[in-house]
Amino acid sequence: MSTLVIGALGGTGRLVVDALAATGASVIAGVHHPRQANAPAKRGVERRFLDLTGESAEMEKAFSGVDTVVNTAAARDTSQAARVDRDGAVAAMSIAQRVGVTRWIQISMAGVDRPEVLPGFLLAAAEAKRAADARLADTTMAWTVIRPPWLTDAPAGGRIVINDVGGGSLSRADLADTVVASLGESATINRTFEVASGPLPIRVALARLT
Repeated sequence: MSTLVIGALGGTGRLVVDALAATGASVIAGVHHPRQANAPAKRGVERRFLDLTGESAEMEKAFSGVDTVVNTAAARDTSQAARVDRDGAVAAMSIAQRVGVTRWIQISMAGVDRPEVLPGFLLAAAEAKRAADARLADTTMAWTVIRPPWLTDAPAGGRIVINDVGGGSLSRADLADTVVASLGESATINRTFEVASGPLPIRVALARLT
């Protein structure tokens, strides 16, 4: 199985690539600039150019031979959220489905369906991600939407809570481990859930999804 990580050089994407590679998986790092694709990669990790706002033909090359996609990409400027987080992600989903990708994990945002709890500066990004999440659920791929709250650079704690986020936070390291665990947990298939730091081991919490 080959897993393509979109946004592989971002704060979360880097950790997802590392976590997947540590399991011995075949990992492809989708990077935003051609020069990044030509830079040396970690052993066992292939790099491919993938611009969510680029041409479909170029994007399709990145999905060649891929079974699974993890989308960690997010617009750095929220004014570009509709273009990247919504339109770009949706275009990538359509291409992936067409070329035979069977599994897609989407990193979204806690509160996208409760905009009243979000600060104003996140509303555009939240709406873009909500729309992309809805489109993913309409594909024929086995999908998972993971909605973390405020992300930190704290070390992994290995424990989470599902769908009881409140004002919580989550380390990027724990988010990466949640992604990897979700790939091996059937209870996450065709499910959307919010996740934050909590009391349960990651795999235990995911197995309890109902």
